[in-house]
Amino acid sequence: MTFSRRSPKTCVGVVGVSEGRRTAAGLAIVVGALLAFRLNEPGWFDNEGRFAEGAREMVLRGDYVTPYVNFFPLLTKPPLTQWLSAVIFWVAGPSEWARLVPIAAAMITLVVTCRLGARLYGEQVGLVAGVLLATTAGFVLEARTLRPDCLVVAAVASAIFCWHVAETGVPARRTRWLVAMYAILGVGTLAKGIVPVTLAGAPIALMSLRAHGLAAIRRLRVGMGLAIFVVVVLPWHLAASLANPGFAWDYVVNQHLLFMLDKKEPRDSEGDALWFYLAAFLGRSSPWVLFLPFTMGEAIRGRAGRAPGGIDGTQLLWLWVLTTVGLFALVPSRLEHYSLPAIPAVALLAARAWDLGRQHGFGRLGRGYLTAVGLALLAGGAFGFGYGEQMVAEQVYWLPQSSGLMALVAPSAIVACLAGAMTLVAVWRRSASGIVMALVVGIVPFLAILVRALIAAEALFSWRPVARALERVPSGTELVFEAPVEYQIIGALNFYTRRRITMLEPPGGYTPPAYLTGRTAGMFITRDDLEQRWQSGRPVALVSDPQERRDSADGIAPAPYFVLDRFGDRWVLTNFPQAAAH
Repeated sequence: MTFSRRSPKTCVGVVGVSEGRRTAAGLAIVVGALLAFRLNEPGWFDNEGRFAEGAREMVLRGDYVTPYVNFFPLLTKPPLTQWLSAVIFWVAGPSEWARLVPIAAAMITLVVTCRLGARLYGEQVGLVAGVLLATTAGFVLEARTLRPDCLVVAAVASAIFCWHVAETGVPARRTRWLVAMYAILGVGTLAKGIVPVTLAGAPIALMSLRAHGLAAIRRLRVGMGLAIFVVVVLPWHLAASLANPGFAWDYVVNQHLLFMLDKKEPRDSEGDALWFYLAAFLGRSSPWVLFLPFTMGEAIRGRAGRAPGGIDGTQLLWLWVLTTVGLFALVPSRLEHYSLPAIPAVALLAARAWDLGRQHGFGRLGRGYLTAVGLALLAGGAFGFGYGEQMVAEQVYWLPQSSGLMALVAPSAIVACLAGAMTLVAVWRRSASGIVMALVVGIVPFLAILVRALIAAEALFSWRPVARALERVPSGTELVFEAPVEYQIIGALNFYTRRRITMLEPPGGYTPPAYLTGRTAGMFITRDDLEQRWQSGRPVALVSDPQERRDSADGIAPAPYFVLDRFGDRWVLTNFPQAAAH
């Protein structure tokens, strides 16, 4: 899909620079406030719990070098997420308000996206890009999830922005922007290892080489960058290595090299299939990923000769998307959310597509494509309204367990129909702004439905209801968790019960990482140990592994057992009769 070859507008436009900055900051504040609505709902899910509990145990133990979960070291990720969460716990006490950490990262990303869009295409396009980012499905969901990925997105976007200013801005200020870029990458490394450096470095290096050849190495001041990076990153890594013998090898070799080859031990994660990873990228980037085809022609042709510093903005953004999605597509250990750092680039390209569409129109082929999008939304919504509940109940076994989730199927279908009808009207009127507005009108209530779905899913996936059920057992009852190899999902149960949990050894045993060698005594009990404790007469409560689907409690605990409660695939069993939940 291509447009006229008329030179696109690159001036500031009707919105001034100062006003654009203020508007971007205002947008970030409004979006942050909306994202924080009912932030304590739902309770921690599996992945969030390990970071929340790590922060709680940091404050409790006073050890800010080595994160602990269930009072055993857990060094699979650097501790920036736990550090920031610990600050919130100091102020307000341990709670789900630690999700302010990813919300703050999302707000930074919004401002950076607006400002980068303003530099590439003008202030109006930058602000539109911010609105599109704020209404992207994956961005909203991740901003309410306590894990390092939103920090990585902010680091990648901010580093690319700093590099672009250094390349195209005032030459006298070039060094300070490069210093900021390397410092940001160092901070990002403290969130999730070398990932931010790789994701930001790939498009930066390729665009620099394209514009300057081998002279790009000198222009990037790599030596200075390495020194800054070491100053930011080395202290914690050195302290963690001294405090935890074996950590350096595990961190460099096991958590990075062997992880990329899907040979890491312990095998506490399984890579997603390539098709699922790519489908997740499309879903998380929706609906604005639909606009990417409209910018392909401009990216292929390029206009670097007319761009400041020889840097073509559209090519930069496409490289940002392709290298992020492509690098993880090559790694067998990929997980579905690894493409998240590409979302700001998707929003910027979608805003550019809007700008091109309002200038030149979408053309016959483009209008046909957008008509198909509108019809697909309309048809999908109509089908969902008529058959959605039956279809999802048949395909997703746990959905019927929550009436709250099933009740959201019909509103989702209505929203899809509304968005589809509005899109068709806007295409008929040949209004680029109308098409974007139609999708915004559709995606905003849909995002509200998604957040409501997460809250409704608490009973199935959060550990807070499990902890509340365990409040009904007598004081002194031993709590046992049927641990998978990814035992750290116990973190949220620690968080809500405020105690250490006895862990049943994973089936097939557990291969500890190097930093736990000689430190696993008392970490797990065997099935024989559980049998003895179960029959001892002392009260014991067992929580089953939520990664195992079981339609019956038989075989989870020794007989006789009593069902205290059930939450999705989490069974809570005791060795003594207890009043069950109603």
